[in-house]
Amino acid sequence: MTQISHIYRIDYADVITDIVDPEQWRSFAESNAWVGSPHPADVVGHKIWEFIQNRETRHLYQQIFRRIRAGLPSHILPFRCDSPEERRYLELRTKALPNAGIEITSTFLRRELRDPVPLLDVSLPRSSEFVTICSMCKKIRIRPETWVEIEEGLIHFKLFEEERMPGLSHGLCEACYGATMRELEALDPLCPCH
Repeated sequence: MTQISHIYRIDYADVITDIVDPEQWRSFAESNAWVGSPHPADVVGHKIWEFIQNRETRHLYQQIFRRIRAGLPSHILPFRCDSPEERRYLELRTKALPNAGIEITSTFLRRELRDPVPLLDVSLPRSSEFVTICSMCKKIRIRPETWVEIEEGLIHFKLFEEERMPGLSHGLCEACYGATMRELEALDPLCPCH
């Protein structure tokens, strides 16, 4: 499989200034069932934080951006961006640009087909309930300290029996957050990551 990358840039104030290959980006957003308008013009000119809602993921990105702007090496962050029918494995790379800007590249590594997961199908009706999914590994939190693969989470919450799927709230599981913070600290002993 040819590796496909999606590249965008932010300025010193974390405003998205550019999307490289807007048509490819729009196509990816549509195939990933982006809620709202997937047109690049609706993203450029907005702070990246408008699209990263949960506290843990935001903190992780802030630490990566701080390192890049301090002149430290780029960090490669593995993550998943699943669709209902497939697991998508990607990596995120960051690169310093002039004037404290940053280029962010998301590259597809591989895909795995699976039976459709209704929880990830944004076209299905939703209940007023929510479940939390990890932004990086796509595990679901079933208890405060317990995260499981999405298919196991569907069984745990008996979602196959429900008429409406719950909404999704994004967070970071302790394993993904901790592993990434440890990596950042190892590369930068002065990192105020905690």
